[in-house]
Amino acid sequence: MQLCTLLSIKTGGCAEDCGYCSQSARFTTGVANEALLSVDEVVEAARTAKARGASRFCMGAAWRGPKDKDLGAVTEMISAVRALGLETCATLGMLREGQAETLAAAGLDFYNHNIDTSPAHYG
Repeated sequence: MQLCTLLSIKTGGCAEDCGYCSQSARFTTGVANEALLSVDEVVEAARTAKARGASRFCMGAAWRGPKDKDLGAVTEMISAVRALGLETCATLGMLREGQAETLAAAGLDFYNHNIDTSPAHYG
């Protein structure tokens, strides 16, 4: 059994309209929008997760996909979390060409992407 911790590194305000997701800006869900966390905030959360027994730390962001201006901070987060001895994973939406390689080079172990194909299943 493996204990994983998921942290929302950027919360709310996603432009996508996934009907099941409380992060979407298109629905009234009560989720407050929060900007991208700092690297220090993420590292502190990862330290806490490790102290509580987690061996994997996942970082999720509410956006369609990471912008290049945010990717630098995300790669710093990945490297810093990995340096703590945790496996790293991310769920950041749709990646553009080269972004997966950039994340992997930073030390990302796993990537999660939800493939929502039919409104009949999630709308």
